[in-house]
Amino acid sequence: MKTSVISAALLIALVSASPLQALVKRQAQVVLELLKVIGVAIKTDSNAWDYGGHPQMCEIRMKTKAGGNCHADITCADGVKRDYDNWNVCFLGGEQHFSDPGIGEFSITFTQKDHFCGDGLCAPILKLKNVGNWMPIDVHALSQEAAHNAKFVGVSDPSPFAHPDSRNICADTTDYNNDVRSNVCGMPAVGKAYGPGGLDSEGAVNERGYAPGWCGLHVTQHQKVNPSDPNSHYRFDITIKDNNEDVIGSVSGADAPANVGVGVTSKLPWVLIVTAENVDADPVLMAYGDQSWAYADVAHHCNFGPYDGGKREGDCGFSC
Repeated sequence: MKTSVISAALLIALVSASPLQALVKRQAQVVLELLKVIGVAIKTDSNAWDYGGHPQMCEIRMKTKAGGNCHADITCADGVKRDYDNWNVCFLGGEQHFSDPGIGEFSITFTQKDHFCGDGLCAPILKLKNVGNWMPIDVHALSQEAAHNAKFVGVSDPSPFAHPDSRNICADTTDYNNDVRSNVCGMPAVGKAYGPGGLDSEGAVNERGYAPGWCGLHVTQHQKVNPSDPNSHYRFDITIKDNNEDVIGSVSGADAPANVGVGVTSKLPWVLIVTAENVDADPVLMAYGDQSWAYADVAHHCNFGPYDGGKREGDCGFSC
């Protein structure tokens, strides 16, 4: 489970009058009070649906037209928009389920119509299987929070927030002139988290105990104590995380003679190999299964910094 800052607005946003929502709201308020007691911080951030600024997030748009014609679309960091138009419960209270490659299984339920939203179908409840195990997310309430904060800022950009307990997780994008009721939200891709909103997406774990997909690798390479001594070697600290960003294997202070790979066992089926070469300017080499790459490899999203204080650190990813 990833560590993330809990959003008070997300926890107490379930404010509609239905018994289920009232129950969830009461539960959320209890959790919020507990968080206050133990001192969990509440912070602010920018729009959650900005997947350009938050590549772990996906943009979800939900809309109806003329009281029907339900539609949703999802765009993640790859920039590919996926449309969901095939609804069989496009009516008040109908819970429509879909499965998306970015966010996983999700559902949308429109909970209000006519006088509440001006002759339309609106106020969606969004649920994701991987976020709180189908936790109801009141899109209308979160959109109101964002609008409230924008008024206090007094500028077109609603960040920074006037209210410290709120997030721009959702916004109202209704077009009354064209009889369209719509909202946009930001939700984490499967296995990712959005700390400012307390949103944590946990994908399924396989029989080996890890979430497959795209794993992460953090490497710290410690310089040789005496480079002129042939018995002085580099040392590695290595951490492997699964697609849920949970640690599934690590080594610390592993001796790394030149061109001799350091093996890291984990919950993965194969051993990850990290290799140092002869001098500081040489690349760090990595291999897993039939994949092999160096520390500057773009396809593996590598990002290594320079030596500083006797060490250099970097991150890469690989298919797992």
